[in-house]
Amino acid sequence: MRIHSGFVAALGLLSYVRAATWMLSDTVQGDDYYDKFNFFSGNDLQLTQGLVNYVDLQTAKDMNLTYVDGNNFVMRVDTTKEQPQGRPSVRIESKKTYGDSVIVLQVSHVPTGCAVWPAFWTVTRNQQAWPAGGEIDIIENVNDQYQYNQGSVHVEGDCAITKPDQSGTTVFSQCNASANENSGCRIAMNGTKTDTGGVALNQNGGGVVALQRDFSEGGQGIRMWFWSPDSVPSDLKNPGESVDPSRWGRPAADFGLSQCSDKFDDHVIVFDITLCGSWAGTAYDQSSCASKYPGCGAQVGQNGDSFNEAYWEVQSLFIYTSSAFKVGVISNLVGAFAVMLVVLLVGLW
Repeated sequence: MRIHSGFVAALGLLSYVRAATWMLSDTVQGDDYYDKFNFFSGNDLQLTQGLVNYVDLQTAKDMNLTYVDGNNFVMRVDTTKEQPQGRPSVRIESKKTYGDSVIVLQVSHVPTGCAVWPAFWTVTRNQQAWPAGGEIDIIENVNDQYQYNQGSVHVEGDCAITKPDQSGTTVFSQCNASANENSGCRIAMNGTKTDTGGVALNQNGGGVVALQRDFSEGGQGIRMWFWSPDSVPSDLKNPGESVDPSRWGRPAADFGLSQCSDKFDDHVIVFDITLCGSWAGTAYDQSSCASKYPGCGAQVGQNGDSFNEAYWEVQSLFIYTSSAFKVGVISNLVGAFAVMLVVLLVGLW
């Protein structure tokens, strides 16, 4: 039976429908962070054992730990000379939760420095049950040890990266939160022409990082991309109402993990800056920081000026979801099948 051109066109419509399901759900810029995120307050002892005291929104404003510069949102660590009881810092969590989504962050500056452990990540709202519900770390570094950004995933129980198609390098493939000294699975985003982490990222003017989480039927699970300012895809230079990750090329990190979709709840989006703690503190003596300060705790307590670069400066955060497009998808699918049916009948006639 010959293939009619209309049949091919209908198939093309189906392909388009599958690719164009990510519609803009939320935009966060400047003062929006004060309305769309909660400022966590309290110490870090039950979280990552960091030597910080997270402060509420009003305290953060009063201490100049958060402000808007132009349209960029800034949050930073306190730089008072001595803070023997832990250094004031900021941790914010989105008020909304997100399931399958595409999260795009345009960042000008990431926190750097000895003892500094910054993270941009997603996690289940019920963090007391961690690692149940899962965790996805999109930007993370400690003590400026990593030239390239480290993406990672933590889940309850076993789940492994299997056949990644990525430009980065898999460091750990087992995502069990207790594996690899509690590292979960990790991928270094080292397949780009420019450095993707720490000081080098800041010197290059920042960059754009994207997370796609897609556990729908036929979805590709968890993937991440990074672009320097001069290599951002066209649909992200001036973000519109939709994005199409299939046009972004090979991801920097391809975790997949669709086989473990039941291990992930809907997540909040988190920014934080902790100091020392269970990772940065443990790795401190193996870093160049050990030759600069007597120890991680001593640096935090006595050397406030060492945290001048420990701040986030974020241009924008865009969250795309598929929910706003479901009606259109169903309508287009019905139309596509109708076209194919007519074409087939005409061809047979």
